[in-house]
Amino acid sequence: MFWLAGVYGAASSLALSGAALAQNVSSQESAPYEVPERASAPLSPSDVSVNARSQAPVAAPVTGTSVQGTFAPPPAAPVAPTVTPVYPAGPATAPVAGAYPAAPAGGQPSSDLPPPSIPASETMQAPVAPPMPQQPVPGGQPFYTQAPGVPAQVAPPPSYAVPGAPAGYAPPAGYAVAPQPAMAAPMGVTQPETTRTFTLRSLGLTAPMTLRGFSPLQGLDIPIPADEVVTRAQIVLDGAMSPSLLPEASSLTVTLNEQYVGTVKVDPQNAHFGPLVFDIDPIFFTRLNHLNFQFAGEYRRDCNDLHNGVLWARVSDLSKVIITTIKLPPVRKLSHLPAPFFDPNMRDVLRVPFVFPHYSGQNSLKAAGIVASWLGKLADFRGTSFPASIAFPATGNAVEIGENIPIDSNGSPPFGPTLFEMPNPNDRWGTILVVTGRTPQDVEVAARVLAFSSDTLGDVPARVVGDIALDPRKPYDAPAFVPTDRVVRFGDLFSTSELQHQGGVPLSIDLPFRLPPDMFTWRQHAFPMKLQVRTPAAVAFEREGARLDLLLNSNYVQSFSLANNLMWQKAEAYLAGGQNSALAFDGSLPPWLLFGGRNQLSFNFNVLPIDRGACRRVNDLFIAEVDANSTLDFRNSYHFATLPNLAYFAGAAFPFSRLADYSQTAIVLPAQPDLAVTGAYLDLMGFFGSATQYPVVGIDLASTANLAGLSQSKDIVVLSTVDQLGAAKGLLARTAYDINGQTIRLGQKTLLDGFWYLFQDKDDGGQHNKAEPVLNAPIANASLLIGGESPYAAHRSVVAILGDHPVQLQQMVASLRDRESIPAVQGDLVIKNGTSITNYRNAHRYTLGTLPQWIRIEMAIEKYIPILVVAGLLGTALLVIGTARWLRNRARRRLQRNLPEEDKPLDN
Repeated sequence: MFWLAGVYGAASSLALSGAALAQNVSSQESAPYEVPERASAPLSPSDVSVNARSQAPVAAPVTGTSVQGTFAPPPAAPVAPTVTPVYPAGPATAPVAGAYPAAPAGGQPSSDLPPPSIPASETMQAPVAPPMPQQPVPGGQPFYTQAPGVPAQVAPPPSYAVPGAPAGYAPPAGYAVAPQPAMAAPMGVTQPETTRTFTLRSLGLTAPMTLRGFSPLQGLDIPIPADEVVTRAQIVLDGAMSPSLLPEASSLTVTLNEQYVGTVKVDPQNAHFGPLVFDIDPIFFTRLNHLNFQFAGEYRRDCNDLHNGVLWARVSDLSKVIITTIKLPPVRKLSHLPAPFFDPNMRDVLRVPFVFPHYSGQNSLKAAGIVASWLGKLADFRGTSFPASIAFPATGNAVEIGENIPIDSNGSPPFGPTLFEMPNPNDRWGTILVVTGRTPQDVEVAARVLAFSSDTLGDVPARVVGDIALDPRKPYDAPAFVPTDRVVRFGDLFSTSELQHQGGVPLSIDLPFRLPPDMFTWRQHAFPMKLQVRTPAAVAFEREGARLDLLLNSNYVQSFSLANNLMWQKAEAYLAGGQNSALAFDGSLPPWLLFGGRNQLSFNFNVLPIDRGACRRVNDLFIAEVDANSTLDFRNSYHFATLPNLAYFAGAAFPFSRLADYSQTAIVLPAQPDLAVTGAYLDLMGFFGSATQYPVVGIDLASTANLAGLSQSKDIVVLSTVDQLGAAKGLLARTAYDINGQTIRLGQKTLLDGFWYLFQDKDDGGQHNKAEPVLNAPIANASLLIGGESPYAAHRSVVAILGDHPVQLQQMVASLRDRESIPAVQGDLVIKNGTSITNYRNAHRYTLGTLPQWIRIEMAIEKYIPILVVAGLLGTALLVIGTARWLRNRARRRLQRNLPEEDKPLDN
């Protein structure tokens, strides 16, 4: 820990001094800020903070070394940030203290960041802080200033040197820590410096940020990788403020982690401002940073209505945050896992290369799949990418998997299932996690221990591990799914921070959850929900009209009144708990609004502060909480689904995810898969781990060349190129499609092809795209996703992911986590050509799951209602006709019958 403290102390000294490592890039080589809107004239000095400088728009972009990055919650199409390390090569010219670089000739702006500098002695020295202006601005109004600068002389704390990485495969025993007079890199090695540029849109904004009088505070998060420290940062703002505001009492203030960054004032003659550049002190940054915008606005000097339409400020979502970081020395201890391979604060796609030093056939692929699914479980909605190779990457981290990987520079083999970390031979800042053993079983044991016990491996760089016992999984018990066999408390699903929220009204509490796709309720009966909420609606907010709106997947469900009964409110004072009891509501969730997989429950609180009259302070801070004892009840459901339905597979890896460990799933791969097919397989395992939040320790692997070892009682996933499909073509026998060379065909089925084809549901044929009865399409630069019933056993499934090239397999697997592509993945056939996705439905339908007998009878009757109606009418007609004839015949017989003494004359 001493060396870590030294590193952080040196980094803090670097941030406080405002200096950066030298780099062989001039300030003009950085890509300029691209103006998101038509820029207005720069504001006068009295309209902005003294720390802000205007940046003129450019006519054409200038090539440079600035790097675009994305740290956003999963956008419609997740895009990983592009990061380019820049290694300083020597000292650069130091800028004049307190001055910014001038724009070059021709109207071109200066660099987004001032050029770094480092003294020739490589000892970090604090520059002299620029003098703060003391004179008032025209009009008698003082300047708004940035956070105070660093004192001119700061004594840097002791620094530490990090020795070079050991050669060979020796498990590192940790860096030797030795105090040095200055923070110096090893001989011939420099710390990589990276500059990233983010737009506010890439950080999560979906539209320009609009602040109003009743909603004056808004913000977003900026994550910083855990193994990096910020050395320089800027924010480039562009936006507008209402010209009707009073300049002396209105402004827009920017803060980072509650630390002051700068202020923009109102210009009554020009509503638009920017681009304006604000420097951010690097010491303000932590791992997860909150960038906030505080709007203060007044349009009259006595009293202001916070809901008046003239109170507004708008920040463009194309405003930029520019951050430069340097790497921290890596900590190669197993106790730090999953770092540095996974950072929970980051929101981009998790990319971890997999290295197979002894690549041959399917060796070590099951162990690699377990590790990939573990990382996919951690990454969750972010998505994963696991490129496979036989060599270490040029930079960054990787996972190496294989048998008998040497554990030291002497080539010693492992003694058993072994996990250890070592430096990347190509990049001393990168870390290689090695998963090895003497046999394939040892490698699988090491992968299993990594996936389930990574937090108990100890504070050591290497360890020989023993196997762990895992209980068999039950259907639908995946940690990702809400249990459907019992009532579930909100507190068991969500953290306290997720259930509470405070801020300006209106506000919303959003709760994500997942469900199995095959939930079935007879006659669409809704699922009950017991809801308890706590709000101050009866104290500081208007009682009349205050309501709570319930939304499911952005669809309105129902509303609840937040007005307390006054008599009951008084009685609460005499009850246990006083007036702290929650408002209770009985709600319901309609099943037709629930998705198989991810869902979101939203609680929108619609309240207004009590109007206390003119010039009276109004409390607009609203606090809302959904009680942890609120419950969801999905017991009134059965597990029953009609397949094939590839939407279930894309949403929750169903039906394979019925068992969390995929112990009833077999993966069929080519006998000799190339590295691209292996990468697609690892990406698929990451998707499986994300779907259930459980590693795929139960999968079996089989070869397309020989299906003899394939268990016929399992669900099957085929992942192969068309030319390597081999014997696996027979697995598609009960689908509606034939693969013939490089062509997929929907054939005319006859009695010889299967009796069930004559009675399949024709109404579902060609869903959404009016498919022709005969499909005969070439497979050229395309990928296929085919679903059907297993030819080995009824009610078992086959899903095939095919393509003419391995890269197409990777693209199809990537579509399973692409929010824009998922809606098009449905039916029993999906064809992807580039970005175009087409789906079909033609296959025989089969069912999965069980239903009570009375429901099956009623379903069968309901399915043939027209026939039953006709039969009923015919039966009624026959009954009427038969009854009439019987009555007529009976009357005729009575007339023909002679009664005793009927012919005797009447006696007078």
